Amino acid sequence: MEYRTEFVERIDRTPTAVSYRFKKPEDFTFTAGQYMLVDLGNKLTRPLSLSNCPGESEFIEFTKRMTGSQYCDRLESLKKGETISVKGPFGKFCFFGLSRTSVMISGGIGITPIRSILTSLDKKNENIGTVILIYGNMNRKDIAFRDELENIKLPDYHLVHVLSDTTGMENAYQGFINADIISKEVPKSSTAHYMVSGPPDMVEAIKKALTKLDIAEGRIVTDKFLGYN
Repeated sequence: MEYRTEFVERIDRTPTAVSYRFKKPEDFTFTAGQYMLVDLGNKLTRPLSLSNCPGESEFIEFTKRMTGSQYCDRLESLKKGETISVKGPFGKFCFFGLSRTSVMISGGIGITPIRSILTSLDKKNENIGTVILIYGNMNRKDIAFRDELENIKLPDYHLVHVLSDTTGMENAYQGFINADIISKEVPKSSTAHYMVSGPPDMVEAIKKALTKLDIAEGRIVTDKFLGYN
């Protein structure tokens, strides 16, 4: 489905990531974790994950890493009340609660669909078993939605930060998400299902790490963020 939607506001999330909110189109529905094709005109169309959750009924939100590209410049030029086209929703990167342990692994702005999923689960206040989020970033300032993610109230929820630069962050792993960190944070006896989202190279590296840990391919679902332009 294609919808027209009206720009409402922008929200800085990190020094390099911005959320853009639009009025929720009438009769629009989506499942947490899905994405839209966001058309800004002049052949400027990109797939962007919805970073809000379905329970936030007055708006839809996309969060973008700002790169100085033509697409980013057009986003920044939007005026309140201006309309754009969005098409969708698309995608199957959604939470199905297939096991009692769910491991979500994300890098950078790849957190957007996972933020949508976790916020949705939090609002439903359901006991859906153990949820572990392993989130990689360059440094503490780059952690998008940090306050929200650290205050999710699910009954058995654990957040693990992995940073290239851990300055000012206690209890964060230094470096990149790898098999060693995953094995330390996920119970060895677990039959967990894994959701991995982020840049393609990061997603492929995590898949290799999970293979090293003998995680069956059928227990892994991925969302590759193809292009940051």
